Amino acid sequence: MTHAPATLAQLLPLLEQAAADTPVIFATDSARIGPGYHVTELKLAQINSIDCGGNLNTWVETQLQLLDGADGAYLQAGKVASILRRSAQTIAGLSDAPLWVEMAPRNQGLSRYRIGAVQDTGGAFKVTLTHDQAQCKPAVSLGCCGTQAMESYCA
Repeated sequence: MTHAPATLAQLLPLLEQAAADTPVIFATDSARIGPGYHVTELKLAQINSIDCGGNLNTWVETQLQLLDGADGAYLQAGKVASILRRSAQTIAGLSDAPLWVEMAPRNQGLSRYRIGAVQDTGGAFKVTLTHDQAQCKPAVSLGCCGTQAMESYCA
C-alpha cells in the first residue's frame, strides 16, 4: 500500500506497522540514500517571510535531516520510529507541522523534499521523496500563474 504522509504524526504509525527490523530506504527519482545513513536532527522551524507582493507570511514546518551513509546497514523501522516518537514527545508541535526531509545523496547538494509516498514491501520500507518547486505566492493565491501573472501581482 502506498501513502503520502505530510506530517510526522502521519508517518509514525506507518513505520510502527512495519516489522521493527525492516530497512528504511529514502529515495528520490534519481538516487537513494546509502546504507549507514543516520537521522542528524529533527527541527521545528517557524518561518517569517515577505513575498514578492509585499505580503507577510508565517508558518511552522518540521524538518527531518538525514546524513547519507557510505557503508553499514540501513536504519530499521523500529529505530526510525523510536527516534521520531522520542523527538515528537520532546518538542511540542513537531508531529503536526508540515514535514520536509532534508537530504543530499552522496552528501552533495543538500535539498529539501516532500514525501511523495511510502511503501512497505515486506523487505524494505521505501520512502519516496519528491522535489517541490518555487512559486509566486500572490499569483498562486489568486489561482493564476506564469510570468504575466507575476508581473501583475508582484510589488
